Amino acid sequence: MFQVFTINFDVLPRYKQDPPRTPPHVILHYSVFRSIWDWLILLLTFYTAVMVPFNAAFRNKSLDDLPLLVLDSTVDTIFFVDVVLNFHTTFVHSPSGEVVSSAKVIRNYYLRSWFIIDFLSCLPYDIFNAFQLRTQEVS
Repeated sequence: MFQVFTINFDVLPRYKQDPPRTPPHVILHYSVFRSIWDWLILLLTFYTAVMVPFNAAFRNKSLDDLPLLVLDSTVDTIFFVDVVLNFHTTFVHSPSGEVVSSAKVIRNYYLRSWFIIDFLSCLPYDIFNAFQLRTQEVS
């Protein structure tokens, strides 16, 4: 009546069967912490994908919208922390299938791949615009 499903070691990737030795400051890309963190980043990305166009179309942000500025600044801060964590997260080298845990290689790989996009996306443009609007009102 009930079937029990088991995962054989043949199905799991080699790096999950024998966890690699990593320096203390390097996070395994498949760890529980990193999985939860990635889900949080995904949810905040959805929030940003909805709220940025909404705010651009229907709201004129200023320092009077302090709660919204604080929320958006918190999201930007979490995205910045994600950039820092990406400098310390392992990845799988595609051709060989091995986990790269060398901090120098991780850093160089991230700088050549997603760093610019991630960094530009976490800048607090709302705060810059709010202060710019405030200085124009004072003038």
